[in-house]
Amino acid sequence: MPLFKHSPFPGAPSSGKLMSALETPSSPRPDSSDRAEAKSPANPADPSSSSSPAPGASPVPPASSDENAPPSSFAIADALDATTSIPDFLNSLLPYPPPPAANNLPPVINGAGLPAPDLATLDKSLNELLTRLSLLSQDTSSALEQSMHEISRTVPRLTYDLQFMRESASSLQTSLSLVQGRVARQSEERDGTRNGTGTGIGTGNGDGDGEGGGDSDGGGGSGSKTYRSLEKLAHLDKLKVRMESARDVLREAESWSTLEGEITSFIGESAWDKAGSRLAEANKSLVVFQATPGEYEARRGLLVSLQNELETALASALATAIGGSDTEGIARFAKIFAMMDRADEFRSYYFSARRAPIIDEWNAFDDEKVGSGSGFTASLARFYATLLSALTSEKTHIPRIFSLEQAPDILANFLHSTLDALTPSIQNRLSTMTDSLGALALPELIRAYRATEELGVAISALMERLAPPTPTTSGLDVPLASPGLTTPSPRPTPNKRMSSAHFTRPGALLQSGVGVTNGNGSLTVSSQGTGLSEWETTLYEPFLDLQASYANLERQYLLHQLGTDASFLSAKRDASALSEKSLVAFTLASEAISRSQSFTHGYGSAGLVDAVSEFLVAFLDGQAEAMSSGDVVESEKAQVTDELDFGLDYSTEDWAAFQTGLHVLKTCRDIGSRLRGFEEKLYVSLESALSTPASTSSGTSTTPGAILLLQQSPINSSELHALLSSLSPPAQPLPRARASLGALARQSQAALQTTILTPLQSLLVGYPSLNVWNQPEKAARRDGLSIPTFSLSPTDTIARVSEGLLNLLRVFEVHANDDALAFSIETLPFVDGDMLAELARSLPEGELEPNQNQPNQPNQLSSELGFGGVPPLNAETVLSTWVSSLALSLLSHLTSRTLPSIKHLSSPGAAQLSADLGYLSNAVRALDVEWDDLERWREAAECKSEGEWRGKVREAREGKEGREGREGREGREGKEGAMAGEALMRVGKARGWGVGAGGAPGN
Repeated sequence: MPLFKHSPFPGAPSSGKLMSALETPSSPRPDSSDRAEAKSPANPADPSSSSSPAPGASPVPPASSDENAPPSSFAIADALDATTSIPDFLNSLLPYPPPPAANNLPPVINGAGLPAPDLATLDKSLNELLTRLSLLSQDTSSALEQSMHEISRTVPRLTYDLQFMRESASSLQTSLSLVQGRVARQSEERDGTRNGTGTGIGTGNGDGDGEGGGDSDGGGGSGSKTYRSLEKLAHLDKLKVRMESARDVLREAESWSTLEGEITSFIGESAWDKAGSRLAEANKSLVVFQATPGEYEARRGLLVSLQNELETALASALATAIGGSDTEGIARFAKIFAMMDRADEFRSYYFSARRAPIIDEWNAFDDEKVGSGSGFTASLARFYATLLSALTSEKTHIPRIFSLEQAPDILANFLHSTLDALTPSIQNRLSTMTDSLGALALPELIRAYRATEELGVAISALMERLAPPTPTTSGLDVPLASPGLTTPSPRPTPNKRMSSAHFTRPGALLQSGVGVTNGNGSLTVSSQGTGLSEWETTLYEPFLDLQASYANLERQYLLHQLGTDASFLSAKRDASALSEKSLVAFTLASEAISRSQSFTHGYGSAGLVDAVSEFLVAFLDGQAEAMSSGDVVESEKAQVTDELDFGLDYSTEDWAAFQTGLHVLKTCRDIGSRLRGFEEKLYVSLESALSTPASTSSGTSTTPGAILLLQQSPINSSELHALLSSLSPPAQPLPRARASLGALARQSQAALQTTILTPLQSLLVGYPSLNVWNQPEKAARRDGLSIPTFSLSPTDTIARVSEGLLNLLRVFEVHANDDALAFSIETLPFVDGDMLAELARSLPEGELEPNQNQPNQPNQLSSELGFGGVPPLNAETVLSTWVSSLALSLLSHLTSRTLPSIKHLSSPGAAQLSADLGYLSNAVRALDVEWDDLERWREAAECKSEGEWRGKVREAREGKEGREGREGREGREGKEGAMAGEALMRVGKARGWGVGAGGAPGN
């Protein structure tokens, strides 16, 4: 960009170079302060302050401004300057992947067969490009402001610069005139000497006076003598310099003979500075002996030996200075060690002495308490407090001992070496505590990890305050960040589908110093002190293996709570106890979300879903098993009255069981509502799983290094990204829990139906053994007269059963306002969920009950919980659905168990059976219920003769074979034909027609 490549004053002369050229011995020299102000710019590498060459001079290329900028940034800037179309510019920067192979085509997303584009790659490229362009814009604005500042500062000085240039030009002109005159006179003198013409001014006494009496050694001889004298002086000066250099070298060589004695004397006198300076001088003079390998090695060995001797002597003195907190003395020792090229050894001595109290605090841990988990976090917090106190103290001492630029690195090295010196290590003690606590280890680990994060945040703040001021960069350089903190960058649209292969290993982050993409798709700048530092790795790495095992730890903790919590161990088995237990269960599940966020910052979401799902499934299955034990009815008997008696054969226990079933179904509805709310909360947590910022509104919660370590750990797995990629509203991340809740709801519905149908089914127990089935045919009258026959009345059993079915509406009308009946209604026996949903959609909105029109009503949970997707229903539809399901269940029991138990049928018995089934069919039709098997049995019982029966059997068989040929042996119509043939065969067998049935299917 022109802003970064050209001077703000094109064509203006460089004042600094011009001043150097104009200075002459005769010209007035401004003082140093004036020269400093006159020289502009102060930083030649700054492109905004570079100047163009003076006219006539060779062009001076501007200083490069992109030494630290990524090459691609200049390419982007050049392309943006040259382009005329923004879309073409963007298209030129976006990658175009090769077309997929024929056998690996992407999925089809519409009816036209168009392949789905790889939006994830395109989104990532756009995010990175947006970030780079944003940084370019910011740096351009910053450079422009800096240029404007330089211009505003330089323009007022132009008058002074011009005046100074005018004066310098005048001085130069005067100097040039003097030089030209001197050169002219010397030329004339040489010409006169060459021609023998004296130019001296004679006195007329024979000493060169007169025209031709000039002396040959006059003016020309004087100039030659001067030239020869100057050459001799230059030669003598060079000889002097070389002889002095030789003298110094000889002195250095001679000083080696007294080196050992001098160092021993200095050490004895505790003259550490003199000893260090003497050894530094000896080290510099060692280069003299490089041409003689023998002497070089001998003297090198002597120097190392003396350095070791001085280091040993300094060690005790250094320990005394450190113990006395003598910062000036420690700094003096640091310089002495630096003179000996042993700065690393000094840091080792210093770190070892400074970390002694920290090591003592670590060794004060009670191993028995650590093993039992008792007080581990408290002991760890005390250790961290001691460590932070030591680091805070070092923040004051280190800049006074070492250089200010090295202070952050020195403090980081001190922390790293201290943590590495702990025995046993933090990781070993964490593992010991985890093994000892077992299922209860997770909360203790989370408390320990939070304490570690708090320490990391405090250390990061120390590093930030200790870091030197950030220099202002130019061009496209990315601004440096404080140590341990991440440079803020523009936040593009979060991209949660990034593959784990995009993450960079820690070593590469520390070495390359380039930007990496974090979990939420934004660019994290990694420069010196940014990204993953060595001390952060040492601090957080002990928790990585435990964080990778988070799913197992969470599962063990939740199941342990399920088996030991007093709420779950309560002896109560009624619906209210189930509701209370479910509330506790979902509270524990919600706490698991917080634990996952605290311990893994969202990267354990896959393990969280598995652990919570298994916990809820175990809870719901256990409650279903408890509800099926019969204890629920016993616990609620005392709460039931006889006011619900409608003249049916229902006892107080039956009504108690019915009310209990309703209460349990209502509790299932409440559990479904809680499950939906928990899934929404879990969905929100999963949606922001990988975009966890390092700071929250309440303050900083962790350091970027903790997040980077999690990104590079096994917990950031492909399963996690597959889970996050599969999320789409409405989210249902817990299908197994939904299935368990559906099973519990079906069990409650089955218990209700069993309670209602048991009295009716008990009436059918003796139905197959009625004497009417064996009633003989009436003998024909001898007079041949035929007595007219009237329609048969149903048996008392069928009449009572039919009456009971018709009274079911009266039973459920009492509970018409109980919306628990609408929960999971599509899971009732013999209810077609699709047809029920279609019926609900066809109902006008005004026909819904007032409570049905309100949002978030319980009966809407059927669709939300995935139990068939039935929209809200009105009370009339709910009651009719329940009655129809009950009637069909009773008819199924009749046709599958009761009727096949009839062993013998006479002609009058078959007629009675036909009359009973016809009466029952009319009764259920009044309830808008039809049962095909009932009609098949009635038609089979109506057969008057064996021939008619055989014909129907043959038709059923032929119809079955034809349908099987068209639709397959598993077709629905084929099954209906089989059931029709079964009813015919059972009736024929009861009437004695089964033998030799002409190929009809037999039993």
